[in-house]
Amino acid sequence: MGNDNPFQWLGEQIGRILRLIVEGLAWVLTHIGTAVNSFYRGLGDALGINPTLISLVILLIGVALLLSGLRSLFARRFVSAAVAGIPGILILSWLIR
Repeated sequence: MGNDNPFQWLGEQIGRILRLIVEGLAWVLTHIGTAVNSFYRGLGDALGINPTLISLVILLIGVALLLSGLRSLFARRFVSAAVAGIPGILILSWLIR
């Protein structure tokens, strides 16, 4: 540090701390992104679907309809269960190969 100025030293220390925080956050976000990508690829491989955003949205819609149908079935609303469950099953069977 060739200069004995305390303000320069303080600035360097604050800069090092900020750099450590930024690099740490970048490391965490990179690993979270890798984990999410690996999870979705594994899900796509297991279900036989292409790992794209559209496939994920269609999968979520089908699962939501299926769950809605199951909730209606448990509440003994059979017509509502059929109205929600059958399209859910059709969407999922169309999507999954």
